[in-house]
Amino acid sequence: MNEFKYGWKPLLAATIGTMCGIFTLTNYSQGFFVGPVTAEFGWSGSQFFLSYTVLMCFGLVTGPLVGAISARAGLLIVGVVGLIGHSLGYVILSFNNGSLMLWYLNWALLAFLGAGSLPIVWTGVLNGWFSEHRGKAIGITMAGTGLGAFLLPPIVEFFISNYGWRTAYRGIGIGALLVSLPIVITMFREATGAVTADGTQAAASQPSTWGMTRDQAMRTGRFWILGVVLFVTVIVLAGLLSNFERIMSEKGFERSSIATIAAVMGLTVIVGRILAGVLVDRFWAPGVAACFFVLPTVGLLLLLNVDLTLATGALVGILIGLAAGAELDLLAFLTSKYFGPANYPAIFGMIIAFFTVGAGIAPPLFGAVAQAFDGYTVMLTISVGLLLVSIALFLALGKYPARSN
Repeated sequence: MNEFKYGWKPLLAATIGTMCGIFTLTNYSQGFFVGPVTAEFGWSGSQFFLSYTVLMCFGLVTGPLVGAISARAGLLIVGVVGLIGHSLGYVILSFNNGSLMLWYLNWALLAFLGAGSLPIVWTGVLNGWFSEHRGKAIGITMAGTGLGAFLLPPIVEFFISNYGWRTAYRGIGIGALLVSLPIVITMFREATGAVTADGTQAAASQPSTWGMTRDQAMRTGRFWILGVVLFVTVIVLAGLLSNFERIMSEKGFERSSIATIAAVMGLTVIVGRILAGVLVDRFWAPGVAACFFVLPTVGLLLLLNVDLTLATGALVGILIGLAAGAELDLLAFLTSKYFGPANYPAIFGMIIAFFTVGAGIAPPLFGAVAQAFDGYTVMLTISVGLLLVSIALFLALGKYPARSN
C-alpha cells in the first residue's frame, strides 16, 4: 500500500477539489433552485435549465482547453484558479435582476471561470502517484462528488427556505472555496520521481510513460465508442439528477422527503465511486460498467410501475446513485487504461467534452419532454432504452491494450 502511504496528501486534496468543483455543485444543487428562481422571474423550468445546457456545452471548449493548459502551467495552478473562478461565478449568479439573457451569459462565464475545477485536474494528478491502485484512487477522488451530493441538498434547502436563493448561491460558492482552497494549496502536487527505499522522498512510484497522443487516440474506434457511451449515460443520469425534485414531486413526495432521499442518494454516490474503483482494479472495467448501469434501469422500471413509498423512493435513489457514482470513475479510468497516462489530461479533456455536452442537453430535454407529454413517464421510458444501449456500448470496448497498466 506504499502508493497510498506516499500519495495520500494529493489524493485528499483531489477529493476535496472534486467535492467543491463545478461538476458537483451544478449537478447536485440546481434542482432546488429551479422553483424559487422561476417563481421570482416568471420563467419556465425549461428556460431555467437551458442555463445548465449553456454551461455544459461550453465543455466543448473548456475541457480540451484545460487539458492543454494543464500540460504547460501545471495542475496546481489550473486547479487553484478554477476553484477561485468557480466561487466568483456563483456569487455573480446571485445578482441577476430577472434578465434571461444575462442569466445565460452568467452561466457561460461560470463555465470559463470554473473550468479549472473540472475532474480533468483532480484525476490527472493520480496517474503519477498510483498505478496498481489507480482505480481505487480515482474512486476515492470522485467520491468527492458523492460527499457534495450528500451535503448540498439539505444545505441548499436550508439557505433557500430561510434566506432566499440569492444567499444560497453565494453561500455554496464562497463556502466551497473556503473549504477547498487551503487544502489544495498545501497538499495538491504532482509526483516528481520514485520513492526511495527508506521512504524519505515524498513522491510516488515512477509513473509509466506509455500512452497515445491526443490525435492518435481520436483515430481509434474505442475513443468514439467511449465518447458515445458517456454521452448516452450522462443524458440519463444528469437528466434524472437535475429533474429529481420534480420527478419525485410528480410521484407525490414533499420537498423535505425529496431532500432526504437526495441525501441518501448522495451517500450512495460515494459508495458507487469507491466500489467502482475497487472493482476496476480487479476486473475488466467495461464489464463492471455494464453491471452498474443495470441498476438505474431497474430503478427507472420501479419509478414507472410501482407506487412509491419513502422506502421504495430511497431504493430508487440508491440504484440511481450507484450508477452516478460509477460514471465519472469509469470515465477517468477507461481513458487512462485504453489510451495510457502519458497524455492523459489532453485526451481526457477531449473525452469529457462528450460528457459535458450530454450533461448540458439532459436537463432541458427532460423538462421539455415532460412538458410536452404532461409528465415524466415518456422520458423515463426512453431513458430505459438509452441505458440498455449504453450497456451494449460498454461491452463493445473490448480488451485492454497490451501495454495498459
